[in-house]
Amino acid sequence: TIQKKEELVAYGLPVEKAPSLKENETKHLEADQYHKMMAQPNTVIIDVRNHYEAAIGHFQPPPGGAEFIDPKVRNSHELPKWLGMPETQ
Repeated sequence: TIQKKEELVAYGLPVEKAPSLKENETKHLEADQYHKMMAQPNTVIIDVRNHYEAAIGHFQPPPGGAEFIDPKVRNSHELPKWLGMPETQ
């Protein structure tokens, strides 16, 4: 059975606040493009995986490259709270 879901990952956001998949302007990066972006200083990488997954490993940008942020969330429901914190703004 196939069911329509409002969210692909359960962030616990109300539908009106969740990004629309139809209006999403992000683009998929191939591995070589991702590595090039990591070398750029005006790039920010936010690891939205849970703390356990992020602790296993992540891509480390080179010195002078992208800023890497691990919000250290335990599950996806904590990400919206982290995004709304004053220090995150």
